[in-house]
Amino acid sequence: MEKRVRLCMKDLFHQDVVEMIERETRRYQIWSIESPEDPDFPAAYKMLWDAFGPTGEMEREEAIRQFLRDDSHEPTPTGTFIRYFLLVARDQNGTVRGVRDGSVLVNPNQSPDLCVIYLSHIYMVPEARGTVLSYWLRIAPVEIAMQYLADLHALGKMQLPYPNVPQRYFGMNINLAAEMEYFTPEESLSLQRILFYGRGGFDVINPRHFPYSQPDFRDPEEIRLTGNQPMPFMVLLRRIGRERLATMPLDEARAVMRLLYDDFACHCAPEFLDNSLQVVLDRLEERAKRKSYVELLPLPTGARDIGRLKPIFRHSVFKRYYPATDETRHYLEGPIRENMLANPNYLEDELARIAGDLQKRPGGFVYGSRERGFTWEGLPEHKQRELPEDYAETGEWSAVRVKEFGRA
Repeated sequence: MEKRVRLCMKDLFHQDVVEMIERETRRYQIWSIESPEDPDFPAAYKMLWDAFGPTGEMEREEAIRQFLRDDSHEPTPTGTFIRYFLLVARDQNGTVRGVRDGSVLVNPNQSPDLCVIYLSHIYMVPEARGTVLSYWLRIAPVEIAMQYLADLHALGKMQLPYPNVPQRYFGMNINLAAEMEYFTPEESLSLQRILFYGRGGFDVINPRHFPYSQPDFRDPEEIRLTGNQPMPFMVLLRRIGRERLATMPLDEARAVMRLLYDDFACHCAPEFLDNSLQVVLDRLEERAKRKSYVELLPLPTGARDIGRLKPIFRHSVFKRYYPATDETRHYLEGPIRENMLANPNYLEDELARIAGDLQKRPGGFVYGSRERGFTWEGLPEHKQRELPEDYAETGEWSAVRVKEFGRA
């Protein structure tokens, strides 16, 4: 009789980890496009435009070209420094296999110890999906951010808390921020992205407190003809080194929102930004009357915690937290309406189906740590990290529950 042996990553010596990762990533190289004249720029932009342009989620080409030409060491009128990045991953033959873009955002006057790395878009060709490249394209911008912060400090543009401690991110609080559609069962690709970010340490800012919308990125003249159409998205955050905290101070939530919208102001007309920005800021002010923080909802990582999708179910979120717009009506009056009317247990049944599909996949035998209640899945059932069943009704992820269910 045999029993498969589990392997703990924490037992590896750090050089073992370096060599193992280098071996896995040897077939790819990640390069930063520094100028719109770079020969890789047309192919990189086309990949992103083809994936995100038709839905109005991608900046226009002239805007991206201007981002690359702008002096990132000069602040915007609000005092925010913005460093746009466009990364390409090439294989051993020099073929582009993946593209990632985004911005490093920091405002020394308003939030001197906060740096937001906005992960705007990522696209990988089908052959590269499911490889280690997806993980590297997610965290490569951190290296861009560290160099940018060091440069700003050296130029006297900002004062880093600990300029001689790069291993601690110079004492800065680093937030990786991404946007994503709210969960709906009929979109399998969206579910895959949610699981990907959930396994990567990202949480969702509770839409109850943070009803975020991505601005309409189309040409301003087109918007004026057809109407402003911001996209209701959830904001995902990985607060590096603070991933296990289930709340975020209101001041930090405000700062994240303002930094993101400072980035959008570089290519969107002000009249198409103010309303969406103010909706969130007003909601945060309302929250401040009762609490000093916003809740961070954990994302699922697999079949066992699939119930974490309930509070980000698109149908419930749109009805509760977003006003009636063309986008929300299109969804709420579409096929989901018939599904919900035909089956009152539609969401529960779909979650059970998804969990069943995930359980069919081969189980993993590598885990991160033996730390109690954290990543070792061989715990008794009552100790496993689960979203409380009554969460969707109470809407509160309290500090007591955080401790009880292993997030603190």
